[in-house]
Amino acid sequence: MNPEVAAHLEKARRLLSQAQALDADAAPEAIAHLSYYAMFHAATAVLIARGPTPARTHQGVIGAFGRLVKDLGADPRGHGKALNRAQDLRLLADYGAQVPDLEETSAASRADAQRFVDYCERVLQDP
Repeated sequence: MNPEVAAHLEKARRLLSQAQALDADAAPEAIAHLSYYAMFHAATAVLIARGPTPARTHQGVIGAFGRLVKDLGADPRGHGKALNRAQDLRLLADYGAQVPDLEETSAASRADAQRFVDYCERVLQDP
């Protein structure tokens, strides 16, 4: 595996582990933030492995990942949508003073992030 791909995947796992160690009632903003960035780094790893030039912005990574998985079936498309939702939640958690149901939605985002990182690891194992 390319060292840059491996570094992004390792960071994704580390961020996900940090999110999983937190209580959603005590640190929902941190969970939303860490979950999104775990997904972002996993998606970046896939894009580096699959393409000549990885995207340089958050929107670029999200868009490129969505284009990559759009024809791969419902499950991969669902992961692309989860990445979009995670970014939206992260922005709300980071910048919103009060976010309704943040504890619930951040816990759901953390679960999405686990499935997303697992999916990206499977994609990276396929040649």
